[in-house]
Amino acid sequence: MLQHQFPSVQSNAAAYLQHLCFGDNKIKAEIRRQGGIQLLVDLLDHRMTEVHRSACGALRNLVYGKANDDNKIALKNCGGIPALVRLLRKTTDLEIRELVTGVLWNLSSCDALKMPIIQDTLAVLTNAVIIPHSGWENSPLQDDRKIQLHSSQVLRNATGCLRNVSSAGEEARRRMRECEGLTDALLYVIQSALGSSEIDSKTVENCVCILRNLSYRLAAETSQGQHMGTDELDGLLCGEASGKDAESSGCWGKKKKKKKSQDQWDGVGPLPDCAEPPKGIQMLWHPSIVKPYLTLLSECSNADTLEGAAGALQNLAAGSWKWSVYIRAAVRKEKGLPILVELLRIDNDRVVCAVATALRNMALDVRNKELIGTFSPVHSVSVFM
Repeated sequence: MLQHQFPSVQSNAAAYLQHLCFGDNKIKAEIRRQGGIQLLVDLLDHRMTEVHRSACGALRNLVYGKANDDNKIALKNCGGIPALVRLLRKTTDLEIRELVTGVLWNLSSCDALKMPIIQDTLAVLTNAVIIPHSGWENSPLQDDRKIQLHSSQVLRNATGCLRNVSSAGEEARRRMRECEGLTDALLYVIQSALGSSEIDSKTVENCVCILRNLSYRLAAETSQGQHMGTDELDGLLCGEASGKDAESSGCWGKKKKKKKSQDQWDGVGPLPDCAEPPKGIQMLWHPSIVKPYLTLLSECSNADTLEGAAGALQNLAAGSWKWSVYIRAAVRKEKGLPILVELLRIDNDRVVCAVATALRNMALDVRNKELIGTFSPVHSVSVFM
């Protein structure tokens, strides 16, 4: 009946399959074995909107859940991902856009499909969903309308999909970092939600977790991190050493006292050699990103968002890259250390672990280490042990 000559019959058949397979993994597997996934994928290029709606609804149910990875791979092998992208590009129907992005979100939980999803969908999800629904890029919309867009199901689905695929490894992170407008729009969603009920939403959680993943190993995986020379590193580390140690032994043993590096920054004044305002990938490591993360940590009640924000700061403050030095100084300047210390008391092991590791990285800065101890000597013992 999915191949019937009348669109109404095709639509009803797809809708029946959607109902039939809901919550029933055995029926989902049987539909796959009978070739139903290929027939439903073929309907994505149908001329009728109602057929699109029913086919997408059936596919969304068929690929829901980790137990149905075989269905997800079957959909991919049927050319389903490019077909979904074609439909997302051409349709203006909001319900269909929600269904398409819902299918993609379900598919993205399958490890084998994460890179194919990035290759086929990253550009369209960014340009057709995330940027316009974020309100970023000089949107003329009123603030209340922007919040409504932020809470839309299609944005929630798209960010959920990209959150899953952002964990697929170095190449996935590289592609997403280099995707024009993605970082800007994700950060805009977060900033727009601060101070509103949206701060605890799934969409904000997804955005924070994407940025957390993209902040991982920035110094090692970006050209900006790889171009840092030994002299620059020595100067920056000297800037973090205590005055007595710096005068007596330099950074790496007995050396002549260096002049203050022009790249040192203590959280006050303009950043050395930094274009203002930051754009694109630069926003991932620029110290201005510290403030929204700290606001989330102090105001949000969503544990997954708290873990993501703490994890992002943990990643950014790791190591001796100059931007890690700047991030540690910025957290101190924005009075973020007591916020992090207070979160050690929260009754959530994953949040506490992320916060404790972030504090360890912050303590690479000597002034931060001293301050952390004064805020909570008892809790700080666990951080530095």
